[in-house]
Amino acid sequence: MTDGNEPAVRYFALIDDERGYPDGVRARRFTGLVRRIATRPIPTDEALGRDFTWGPTEYLRRYNPGTDEPHEEISAETAERFIASWRSS
Repeated sequence: MTDGNEPAVRYFALIDDERGYPDGVRARRFTGLVRRIATRPIPTDEALGRDFTWGPTEYLRRYNPGTDEPHEEISAETAERFIASWRSS
């Protein structure tokens, strides 16, 4: 939750549904993380880089949230867990 002075942030996990396994079963795999910060006049979109810093991205402008594109919205807590997991591996 944000206080009245901080803009809202939405997180999106990028999904790779195309990787198959030898037994033919398809599994969802999260391959990246982007966030949209509700800044004005336009939102600020950032992607998490390999160095674990946030940088500008056009991803959410190209693949509008709510479409059937390969991403899904996740909570801030889930995003933090993904980042911690990726840092440890």
